[in-house]
Amino acid sequence: MRIRLVVAYVGTSYMGWQVQAERFAMQTIQGQLEHALGLLAAAPVRVHGSGRTDSGVHAEGQVAHCDFPEARFAKLKDMRHALNAMLPDDIRVFVAEPCAQTFHARFSAHAKTYRYQFWMERGFVPPRLKPYVWCCGPLDVARMREALPHLQGEHDFVCFANAGTKGMENTVRTLSELVLRETVVWQGCAPMLELFVTGSGFLKQMVRNMAGLLAEIGRNRVEPGAVPRLLQARSRKLLPAPTAPAAGLTLMQVSYPAGLS
Repeated sequence: MRIRLVVAYVGTSYMGWQVQAERFAMQTIQGQLEHALGLLAAAPVRVHGSGRTDSGVHAEGQVAHCDFPEARFAKLKDMRHALNAMLPDDIRVFVAEPCAQTFHARFSAHAKTYRYQFWMERGFVPPRLKPYVWCCGPLDVARMREALPHLQGEHDFVCFANAGTKGMENTVRTLSELVLRETVVWQGCAPMLELFVTGSGFLKQMVRNMAGLLAEIGRNRVEPGAVPRLLQARSRKLLPAPTAPAAGLTLMQVSYPAGLS
């Protein structure tokens, strides 16, 4: 039987979602889940995620699926509770339930939403936020917002793709929504800035490269109107911005057609 999982994790201590080599499997989210599921199933279990998250990147709504022995599932009172009892504290399963055999966490998905958090106060970060933000200092948010319409819609985003992107022959993606929100964390401090990006798919480190460019725009080093030219240049080497740190990025949600979510 097929099981759908919704997983949250703090990616700080992990080498990303995907198992790259078996000797490092337990240093990945996928490896930790497969280990726990294998113990419950008394057999190897392969977990398929909606997509990879890189080393240090977090998730609040990663979706995955696996095929699990029906007889073993029937003996479990609560599969979610059983999994969470076996997983490290920085990985938690919110949903573990049977789904249609045709459901595929990656191929059935039609949109994902990522959040990137910028900490704009100069000199310090609240301890509870430190693992989840980029301490970048003051930014001109109005200038950053000017750039967002240039990124929305269907574009070739190859200039935002770092080396290692699979399927580089097709680098066209559609971003349906980009939003910047300012949140007051503590009175008297600069607000935290949150970038929410929703799209049909993403290239390797695409959101982090977009965050890096937006930060350069917010620092008055790049003009908001330069974005179309950079997209047309189709070269990561010509993008005048570093890749933003992994700590600020979280996979928030994966969306599916009705009946498959």
